[in-house]
Amino acid sequence: MQTSVHQLWWIRAVTFLVAALASGSAVWWALTLSNAAPWQPSVTVALAPQLDASVLAQSLGAGAAPANTAPAATAMAIQLLGVVAGLGGKGHALLVVGDAPPKTYKVGSKLGEGLVLQSVSTRSAQVGEAMKGPARQVLELPPLSKP
Repeated sequence: MQTSVHQLWWIRAVTFLVAALASGSAVWWALTLSNAAPWQPSVTVALAPQLDASVLAQSLGAGAAPANTAPAATAMAIQLLGVVAGLGGKGHALLVVGDAPPKTYKVGSKLGEGLVLQSVSTRSAQVGEAMKGPARQVLELPPLSKP
């Protein structure tokens, strides 16, 4: 069986095209994998600004701010963000103490300036001067919104 000249050129052209695509793919993968520092997106983490709820309420038309129920001796602001409560008041609390970023504290940990995390419950945490003493502050999470 004889093959015509046209059939040979088609076979040669298709073979050349497949070889060119394969070598181009090999070069692309070689350049991609040899890159020492692969592209990674940059992510910046920014803390949400701390707002005073009473100032916000007054600016939206609320009356005078209620009297502060915390003792005046507490010089630093403590905010409760989350709680993992165990049996008997044991567990951990996610707190913002002063201007520091949020940090997890275990029951019995010192918060600073003579304050200790005394106990945690499902929606609150108690802070005092000593582990066995009276609670100086009871921090509570805001109520859950119903969907």
